[in-house]
Amino acid sequence: MKKSLTVNSAWLMFIMLFFLTIITMLFVVEFRFLKGIMNDYEETIRQVAVNKTSFFLNNLRGVTEGAARKLNGRPDRNAALKELPLFDHRITGAYILDATGRVVARTGIPPGDLPLEKFRSQPPRQGSRVLGVHAGDGAQTVVTVVTPLGKEWLALDFSIMDFQQELSQEFLGNTCKVAVFAGGKNPVVWPFERELLDQFSGREEKFYAGQLTYDVSSVTVGDPPWQLYFFLRENNFDTYRIITIMLLLFALYCCLYQFLVELWGVNSARTYFENIDFNIFNHVHEGVIISNNAGRVLFANQAAHEIFSAKGPLKGAKLREILGHIGDAPGEKNRYGTLTLKTADRLLEAIHSPIVKKGKVLGALTVIGAGGREEETCGRVLSRLMEVLPQGAVYVDRNHRVVQANLMARCYLGNLETGISIDAVDPELAGFIYRNMGSRSVKRVHLNSRQLDGEVIFVYDEEGIYAGTLVLLEASGQEVYPASTPEQAGAKTG
Repeated sequence: MKKSLTVNSAWLMFIMLFFLTIITMLFVVEFRFLKGIMNDYEETIRQVAVNKTSFFLNNLRGVTEGAARKLNGRPDRNAALKELPLFDHRITGAYILDATGRVVARTGIPPGDLPLEKFRSQPPRQGSRVLGVHAGDGAQTVVTVVTPLGKEWLALDFSIMDFQQELSQEFLGNTCKVAVFAGGKNPVVWPFERELLDQFSGREEKFYAGQLTYDVSSVTVGDPPWQLYFFLRENNFDTYRIITIMLLLFALYCCLYQFLVELWGVNSARTYFENIDFNIFNHVHEGVIISNNAGRVLFANQAAHEIFSAKGPLKGAKLREILGHIGDAPGEKNRYGTLTLKTADRLLEAIHSPIVKKGKVLGALTVIGAGGREEETCGRVLSRLMEVLPQGAVYVDRNHRVVQANLMARCYLGNLETGISIDAVDPELAGFIYRNMGSRSVKRVHLNSRQLDGEVIFVYDEEGIYAGTLVLLEASGQEVYPASTPEQAGAKTG
């Protein structure tokens, strides 16, 4: 046997909640993993650029120191200086400086912006030193490195073209670009158009090149320091990650909320009738059983206890244990309608009907009587039930005439005589019924003229032909408290 509709829904929501939780956790872990990979990739790019720049500067110092050793002991210094470009193809100029920084021998004209004043004020005490980056002969940019040469100093100009090409080829795409600056804003490598250089101050966190946006970071290399700037193309990964996780968490919250509603709504039929005195059903001769969606009996009147006396107390018992064939069968929904019950000594007729509110099945009402009298029995029980409902209830037949109305409905709509047309009672309500006739779902209605909210349920017979309309009404924005008897309802409405 299968569980009732609400229990099945609760289990379905639990399964969805479980899998959605697992998916959310997997997404969080996956995003962390991908973020770690991206951070490692970006750090690798930075380290490659730093290593290449450090190697370039150290190599220039090493070449300069080797050239100084080659010049030591050479009597003809001018000739020796001219041979240095053969020692390294990047050498474009060579100079010998005395202790004051004055040029005493050279292969060509020293760069006009060679910082000799700075060299005179702070000469290197030992080892080689990068003196600066400046324009050499023509438009070529060179790096000048000085190293001790006995009591004098050797200065070499190195072309940086190879270094520029190496970095440009290494970071050729648009994903990552590297810029190198020496001595403030002297560009050694600039990966963008020349006119964009004037727009770059070195303090930006974002840099815009055409239609592309880059995240900017920097690191310092060497002494004197060279500044490396990294331009990583903006990928909005963090934004996508936050949006995805928020959507998953929202879906998880909705499923959790629905699961709790389904779980706590098992006894919603009892909650719906919590203000009704069920003892009124003890005054009818037919058995009346109200059950929830879990198939548990919430209420059974005295007649029902007498019919099923062998079953013991009925409250809290499973409905299928009392009404076996009304219980669920695998792959089938709960069977509503007129059913035949067989007891030890007689046959009984039962009318098994759903209890619906706002389109949701809250439970079931089962009326049990002797065979052949089910319509009369059901009519009396439903009449009593309509009178104690907290809403105004009106039943209109297929000819749109009022068949039955409870006290609350008469309070809301006036004197509802049996047989009166619904058009004469309320044209707005009648128009709504005409427009929605044929619907198989519960329809919500708001009557502006009377400030009433309600639900309209269209009823069909066994052959699917329209049989009538049930209308439930209550005051807009007001809570209507049900009464146990028509007299008490009249006292409260008065």
